[in-house]
Amino acid sequence: MKTEEKTRLEITRLIKAPRDRVYAAWTDPAQLKQWFGPEKVRTRGIIANARAGGEFRWDLIDPEGEEMTVFGEYRELVPGKKIVFTWKFEDDEDWKNHTSVVTVELSDRDGGTELKLTHEKLPSEQSRDGHNNGWNSALDKLEKFFNE
Repeated sequence: MKTEEKTRLEITRLIKAPRDRVYAAWTDPAQLKQWFGPEKVRTRGIIANARAGGEFRWDLIDPEGEEMTVFGEYRELVPGKKIVFTWKFEDDEDWKNHTSVVTVELSDRDGGTELKLTHEKLPSEQSRDGHNNGWNSALDKLEKFFNE
């Protein structure tokens, strides 16, 4: 298996909400604050300037109480269909020379939205596995967000 494949993850979920609402949940900072991030991770602040070249920044507190920041830049936005942004941890040695890419693709499916999340160019297989758990937990919260 190529290194690129080993440091890439793909998750597909069916979200019981229309595509435009799911897209808004990913691009509107007020909505992102309500669901973004895994369980037991607290959001201190989030910036989502959802336009090509716009800033993405998520300040968080992990379950152990450590303050961390993930930052990136929006690369591509296709309203209701696709969001692409870079993802990098600030002040983390593993991420010093690494910038990963997150792609969220949305399509109509069974009265809801099929969400396909691809996170590639992660720094290691361990990082991929951790992000797999984190993204699945975050997507669980997104599903609950639409069921409230």
